[in-house]
Amino acid sequence: MEAKLTTIRSEIEKHLSRSGYNLASFAKVSGLNRGSLSAILHGNPPKPISLGQLDAMTRAFGFPEGWLYPLYVEECFGEDRVSRRRVEPFLVRCAEIGKQKCIDEVLSRIMEYPRPLEIIYTVAERLFCSGRIQESLTFYRRVVQYEPDSYSERMAISQFRIFMSLQTTHEMEPEQKLRGVISFEPYRGLLPEDMQLDGLLKLARVSSDLQHWRDAAKFADELRALAGGIYREELRRSSVKRPEAFAAERPLVMYYGQSYLLKATALMMQGDYEQAKQYTAGYADLGWFELLDEDGRRAVEDFRQLAAGSSFKLEILMGNTAVLPSYISFLADHPGEILPGMVIIMESANRFGFCADAVMARFSREMLRFEQFQDRVNVDRLYRLYYQIAIYHIGQGRHARGIDYIMHCLRLTVRLNSGQDFINCVTLFEQSRDYSTEDQQKAYRELLKEVRALDEPAVPAHSRFGIV
Repeated sequence: MEAKLTTIRSEIEKHLSRSGYNLASFAKVSGLNRGSLSAILHGNPPKPISLGQLDAMTRAFGFPEGWLYPLYVEECFGEDRVSRRRVEPFLVRCAEIGKQKCIDEVLSRIMEYPRPLEIIYTVAERLFCSGRIQESLTFYRRVVQYEPDSYSERMAISQFRIFMSLQTTHEMEPEQKLRGVISFEPYRGLLPEDMQLDGLLKLARVSSDLQHWRDAAKFADELRALAGGIYREELRRSSVKRPEAFAAERPLVMYYGQSYLLKATALMMQGDYEQAKQYTAGYADLGWFELLDEDGRRAVEDFRQLAAGSSFKLEILMGNTAVLPSYISFLADHPGEILPGMVIIMESANRFGFCADAVMARFSREMLRFEQFQDRVNVDRLYRLYYQIAIYHIGQGRHARGIDYIMHCLRLTVRLNSGQDFINCVTLFEQSRDYSTEDQQKAYRELLKEVRALDEPAVPAHSRFGIV
């Protein structure tokens, strides 16, 4: 005898029978209308079940949320159309409670119907705007995969949302960031202006993280031009009291100031200190900016302080040691700037040959705490500081201390998975090998063995250190 097909209604009927409910008693305990229940279970054709009704039944039976979701997929589809009233909230709820198999089945079936991307994009936006960023990515990626018009705003916004999900200051491999930039960059100009601001800001920041300074400068220039144009339009609107106002995620002055800061940083990292000073002046005093709210005024003050620190850095990098005492006082008042500031000071000490012993002594306690950093940005800064300290000590004839710092650097390059930095450290060690102790040579050999073990064939290719 052929087995009876399991449907959502047959399951509900089965559990009504097992629980001893009739329609009247179940309507009372579930909070649903008895007539609606009868139409759902016994109508010809049966009335469709809403997601709210299904969840109410599930609670009444005492089952966990999503109990009948796999069977509810069928409820979302007809012979020739998709029910948006049912499928959109269903996909949102499945994403919220982690019913990925249900999502996959719906997305597979929905592509057989007309205009499926409208539904998928709407679900993605609902999830993203409610803070469910990671959950939205499945749907945005489906839009990107199947959108027929590569120049549509829907395509551009989907690419934007995916790119904005990148966590630039957390543990993310540079290759992932680079892929994000490459995928999103062609779409930046197709976005609404408020999204363009955030997209360009993120492009400049991610390019800075990747140390792609020319790209960072290019995106910073675009950001400045866009923010400046919007600002001028806002002034015109305010002068004629037009009601519509530009709305962005952050105050407009923040984007404008960031464009100068990011351009100045890119120039500084390329060694163009004079131009970097000009752009630093561009965000040092933004008090002239009109239409500022409280957040905008706070941003102006933040930029003023950032510019003060950047001005010190540029003077130090240009060899102006007269400002060193003032810069040390500035760092003492701004502990968050000590690590990047120390990198600048040690780099300049090695370039211009001035003594930095007093600076290292002054911040010795803070330097011990740097070892606690776990995020990639600060670990990279710590590596660059130790590398400069190693060069400094070796240059001062303190080879043993310098080699100790080389060993610290080597370990950090393994954490960073940075092959080029590892090679630089190996080269520096080999240049000083004759001054190394037996213990240092032994530690060096052991570290090389550890690195080689990371590159064994048993390790997946994407995880290998791959430089020795």
